[in-house]
Amino acid sequence: MENTSAKLNCTDNIYPTDKTFVFVDVETANFANDRICAIGLILVKDGKSTGYYTLINPQTHITFTYIHGISDCDVVNAPTIDQYWQVMSKLIPSEFVFVAHNYRFDLSVMKKDLGRFGYEFNPTELLDTMWVARDVLYNSRTVKGDLRLNTLSERLGVQLNHHNAASDIMATKEVLEKLLVLGNRRIEEFIRTGR
Repeated sequence: MENTSAKLNCTDNIYPTDKTFVFVDVETANFANDRICAIGLILVKDGKSTGYYTLINPQTHITFTYIHGISDCDVVNAPTIDQYWQVMSKLIPSEFVFVAHNYRFDLSVMKKDLGRFGYEFNPTELLDTMWVARDVLYNSRTVKGDLRLNTLSERLGVQLNHHNAASDIMATKEVLEKLLVLGNRRIEEFIRTGR
């Protein structure tokens, strides 16, 4: 399995040690949005962060190459999502906070693709960086504003190579941390019940 792992710095006092946070960003193969072709994941556990990135063989033709640059040739020797999840699920406890930018998309894709192999993906808690951005930047939970990851990254001085799952997930984590510091807010305020 081609899997790049690297220790990432954790901002002090942001992540409570009694919770495990799983940041996820996926790139998809086509308009069905049910096949993953790349995944970036950051696990924050006991105050320590570990990042993982790998290409995934979606077992279907990739039509979104023009978006993320990943082609069929790139994923020939990559693991399928079930092979990847057999490894990753051993690192993630049964109760965790799923974190993403526009969480509905990434969570839906994870559920669909893992579901093909009989896996259930049911985070106990959810956190969307868009919720934090709305509250901190617009003082509202409903205002739309421009909450795209690339816009927030530019505004907050976060480096981003957009539509690269490794870069997107690192930017998501950094955007979250900068927003919390900027708004002098606690992460627990934005966690919602999952499942």
